Amino acid sequence: MMSTLRRKSRSYDMQVLVQEIKSTTDTNRYSTLFIELIAALRPGRNQPAAAPLEALLALLAQDRQLVPALQQMFVYLFNTRDSQSIFTNVGILSSGTFFSEMFRQLRHRILPPLPEKRSMNYLLERAFYKKRDYKWVREIPDELWIRFFQIAAGGLEKADTPFRQYLVNTLTILSYRVSYLGLEDELSQALKSETEVITPFIEQNRKLLAFTHLVKSGTGSEAYLQSSAQDVIDQLNACEEIIGNIRAQTGKHGTSLGQSYLLLRTAQQLKRMFIIVRFLTPGALPEHTLRNSVVLFEDVIESINKRYSISDLYRKNADMLAYQIAEHKSASGEHYITTTRSEYTGFFYSAAAGGVIIAFAALVKALLHKVHMPMFWQYFFYGFNYAIAFVALFLTGASLATKQPTMTASALAGSLDTRKGGVSFQGLALTFGKVWRSQFASFAGNLVVVFPLAYLLSVGWEFLTGTPLLHDKQEALQSLRDQNPLTSLAWLYAGITGICLFSSGIITGYVDNKVIYGNLGIRIKEHQGLRRLFKGSTLNGVSDFVIHNLGGIMGNVALGFMLGYAKLVGEFFGIPFDIRHITISTAYFAFGVDGLENHLSAYDWIWTTIGVIGIGFFNFLISFSLAFYVAVRSRGVALSRLPLAGKLIWKYLVKFPQDFIYPPKGERKESDVFGS
Repeated sequence: MMSTLRRKSRSYDMQVLVQEIKSTTDTNRYSTLFIELIAALRPGRNQPAAAPLEALLALLAQDRQLVPALQQMFVYLFNTRDSQSIFTNVGILSSGTFFSEMFRQLRHRILPPLPEKRSMNYLLERAFYKKRDYKWVREIPDELWIRFFQIAAGGLEKADTPFRQYLVNTLTILSYRVSYLGLEDELSQALKSETEVITPFIEQNRKLLAFTHLVKSGTGSEAYLQSSAQDVIDQLNACEEIIGNIRAQTGKHGTSLGQSYLLLRTAQQLKRMFIIVRFLTPGALPEHTLRNSVVLFEDVIESINKRYSISDLYRKNADMLAYQIAEHKSASGEHYITTTRSEYTGFFYSAAAGGVIIAFAALVKALLHKVHMPMFWQYFFYGFNYAIAFVALFLTGASLATKQPTMTASALAGSLDTRKGGVSFQGLALTFGKVWRSQFASFAGNLVVVFPLAYLLSVGWEFLTGTPLLHDKQEALQSLRDQNPLTSLAWLYAGITGICLFSSGIITGYVDNKVIYGNLGIRIKEHQGLRRLFKGSTLNGVSDFVIHNLGGIMGNVALGFMLGYAKLVGEFFGIPFDIRHITISTAYFAFGVDGLENHLSAYDWIWTTIGVIGIGFFNFLISFSLAFYVAVRSRGVALSRLPLAGKLIWKYLVKFPQDFIYPPKGERKESDVFGS
């Protein structure tokens, strides 16, 4: 009943508004009427987004007096209000860098800039003042907006109007900006091997100036005007092709946030120029002109609603960089996925070697605990010890179970890569089976060595020195209780460790990308000081080592210090913040068993074991989930489509459960699991 009354009230408001638009002779009222019109078009709760606009279109079809009145209002508003800023600035990144734009938006969120109250931009901000207005605007079918624009904007196509002059001025401004951006190092150096690569950015300006001269003079024929417009569009297409080529080659050349920002800004300006050129030549493709106008309108409203959104700025600019980071992690992740039985066996032994390194790292950590140092240096050496261990794992090819997820998640998401021939959810399901069994082999290889070796190291230390590795039985018992989910926050700390593992993977991918983008290998080979210091073959070896290993080394060093300093952060801020890593926790489980001289209660055996298994689960879950989310989003796959992948993985598990533990004799095909 209430919803019916609300709909009737909205309908009544539309009727009253329509009558006022028809009857008013005061042009000063047009701004208020426009705001009220948008309020009437804004759908109510539980109302279809298109319903109010459909009602208005029905009134326009019935009332012949309403059409010229509405057109007069729109013509007056667009001709008397400065609309140039809408076309040149709204929805287009400002000049500068990503960080300068971010800080500008932060400043304006705190203290908004002084509005230009006579501008069309200010009127739109007042009309579409709700932060989610852009959503219902986009939900309305384009065909309805086109019908509305055909009627409301019918009087804007006349020549010699201020609005047309605004469009011409906008085109000129955007053209010069695009010419300048085409000469930026971030663009020109990306394709520096192409001798003619900059020409379209310069040539479009020359063609556009000729076009705008025809528009302003009004002396040329319609065919001549359309031919000139097509010349401009051809050059704009060439500019877009260059941008596409740069983006396509970022896998080879790498990318940066600065380049991503510049490419996005240039693409936005080119898109805006396309729309305005079409608008100034409506006779060529009238339907295309209207559809472009709708696209521009929707983009402008969304930009107005998100004009101070830091997250939106980051999302738009970070996509390409995130893709490259995910790609480099994906390339690394392929080494952590086993297909054949020989690869599986080799990976198990690699994990066992990793268990040896971690057992000794845990021993050093326990010994460092015996040394009384200032707090900062105590935790520094904890981190330094972890960093050495993780770098040793990386350089020797030994594997650590929890380092896998951040790498394999990116490789797994590669099955969904829209840039590599489309989305394959069946391929993802098969890859997931490989990832799962590889993860199982890695955990098994680590743990089957860590526990007994750590126990023997603890026994050996006491045998050689006469003192226990852990101070006393109380500390030994505490080392067990620290892994027990009933007596500690072990699983929460395991989740924090998962975030650290994910972060280290991001750092690895980022540095690998920067090595390629910055041509670091070639710069090392050409460095005059290094060339005097090393022989040619040695310097080439150093260069190759940096190219292939710098990202992994930096990521592992970062992980070591993140884990080493975590507890200090918790103590400094007085919050529950620490780390639990399955292999290190397993080693301390063994230290505790020896410290208690094997006299453990059933409670401690059972719950410490459960705790360690849970720590491994949360290490894996958090790091894998975060990495997979970033990898999937960077590849342009909607998260809403992932449940289909889950169903296919379940189907694979039910049909061939053994594949998730041990590889089949031959590689499993999609047809074997899902049929032809």
